Amino acid sequence: MIGDQGYSVHERGGACARGGVRLVAPLRMAAALYVPAPPRMPGTNGRPRVKGARVPQLAQVLKEAHTPWQRVRVRWYNGRRGRWT
Repeated sequence: MIGDQGYSVHERGGACARGGVRLVAPLRMAAALYVPAPPRMPGTNGRPRVKGARVPQLAQVLKEAHTPWQRVRVRWYNGRRGRWT
């Protein structure tokens, strides 16, 4: 399944992961990414938070010397495995 850059990709991605379907969705290097929202404390008023703190942009993480890297093997569309670093 191929997803667009809309917000619905996040929900669709969770559904795909639960159903064992692979989802291909582009990710912009300038995308604003956030950690999950913290759990709601009992007895608090108002609307619960939707997103947590913002994480550094991917371009910044790429430049940092202490960023840990790991090689992975990915199964491509034709079923062959390729190395992606």
